[in-house]
Amino acid sequence: MQDQFNSPAFPPQWAMDSLQRVVAPITGMTKLEYLSAQFLPYFLGLARQVQLAKGGEPINSYEAAVEAAKFLLETIHKQEKKTDLQSV
Repeated sequence: MQDQFNSPAFPPQWAMDSLQRVVAPITGMTKLEYLSAQFLPYFLGLARQVQLAKGGEPINSYEAAVEAAKFLLETIHKQEKKTDLQSV
């Protein structure tokens, strides 16, 4: 399950130096980092209105964004593992 969090969100990109030579592939963000960044503006706005909490413990906007991203990735992973009974 940890691999799904650390897998790249996008294909590797090639970095080039000032002479346009390929230096190294840059993997970029992981899926967890990308989804957390997408959720962050929502949780920053929500934190201005209400106190965010997880299990009764107060958390900040950044932790809430990471938890939401983890939950989404885990849910997607569970759906992918379910067998499709209609396919033959």
